Amino acid sequence: MTPRLAPLIAALVVAAPMASALAAGDRAGIDARYQRERQACASVADPDSRHACLRDAGAARQEALRGTLAGREGDAAQWQRNALLRCTVHKDVIDRALCERMAQGEGQASGSVEGGGVIREIEVEIDPDPTNPR
Repeated sequence: MTPRLAPLIAALVVAAPMASALAAGDRAGIDARYQRERQACASVADPDSRHACLRDAGAARQEALRGTLAGREGDAAQWQRNALLRCTVHKDVIDRALCERMAQGEGQASGSVEGGGVIREIEVEIDPDPTNPR
């Protein structure tokens, strides 16, 4: 072993147990969250929805163990970008603008995920013939 490698190897030997302890702590947290999500899924009445809930909880656990899943709080900026990206399906300029306004929180929301979905609506007045001045 060369004299230059000795400090590097010593650092790795010291860091390895700490990394595994950190991983064990992370895994315990991930497993606890998975168990809470499974319990929440158990309260879903519809068998198909319950199955989908359990499947999603398992997939989230796998991604969290890989380190590719953000926490529930997530990155709010990324969530906002994703919401705005979903509005690109609207080719009409007015429809897209309204979608973006709702994605930014304007309008009314009703319903729930448990109830089958959240309905968002925004009311605007649109001139049926913008070329005809009143």
